[in-house]
Amino acid sequence: MSTTSTPEPKAAAHPRNYLELLHKTPVNTVCPNFFILDHAHGCTFDCSYCFLKDSEYGFKANAVFPGHEELYRQLSEWIARDDLETFLANAGNVADSLAFEKTRPMWGNLIEFMRENAEKAGKPHTLLVVTKAGVEQCEAFFAHAPCRNIIVSFSVNAPNAAREHEKGTATPQERLEAAGKLREHGWRVRIRLDPMIIGYDYGWVIGAIRDLAPERVTLGTLRADPTLMPIVGDQAIFQRLEEPEPGSIWRYPYADRMTLYTQAADRLRDVTSLGLCEEMPDVWDALGFDRGNKTCNCNPL
Repeated sequence: MSTTSTPEPKAAAHPRNYLELLHKTPVNTVCPNFFILDHAHGCTFDCSYCFLKDSEYGFKANAVFPGHEELYRQLSEWIARDDLETFLANAGNVADSLAFEKTRPMWGNLIEFMRENAEKAGKPHTLLVVTKAGVEQCEAFFAHAPCRNIIVSFSVNAPNAAREHEKGTATPQERLEAAGKLREHGWRVRIRLDPMIIGYDYGWVIGAIRDLAPERVTLGTLRADPTLMPIVGDQAIFQRLEEPEPGSIWRYPYADRMTLYTQAADRLRDVTSLGLCEEMPDVWDALGFDRGNKTCNCNPL
């Protein structure tokens, strides 16, 4: 298992709501709105492209919020509501969902809570686990029976890209091993092949995803918020990104994005549902993906 020198997280009082509705940004992308399950600020992993490097949450803060009574009270109120615009809470938006699982175990209790309060009641409310961890951090999911109201989504990359730009994470091979074991155990499993980076060979990882046949695959290419570029823009991998229109984000040129997406889409579209992360409507249409139903990672359906 990969290790990291990032300092140990510290428990802290939660500064605001555990559940907060996030509206898609930029507004012209095809993205569903979703709730953030705000369980920690920061991350033990160190990805060179991560937006947390320029964030109010503080990339190195590593403040974790223990699963105490207030978290479950807010989750209960959320599950009780049937008038929400979305029924998905993403636990991997402001911190990797499993980065702190060994030092602050959380998911064993959350699994049983969602089983009792959402699954048994026939509720659509769903927690989304998004992670670059491996088998070791997934211990709670192997120890508990699957719950239909929890989705486990692994972000993967080409092995060389992960080794150079995703420090402290499990290798893509380890992540896909964990995904396969969880799928065999009966869990809902999704994959994010994101961010695809120009100059790396994605043949192996696309083939491994095809063999896994998860319930959904979301594709994304390297991108950056304008406020992040002054911090990370001197890295070679960002040199091909184009300066955006106001209100948008830095991206590869259209042709480069389509080249990366097409190699994956052509090999995966017959085995799973496909979508894109933070992409424009014309790209969804060009690839033949269902942007009307927003078939991407953060849609619970």
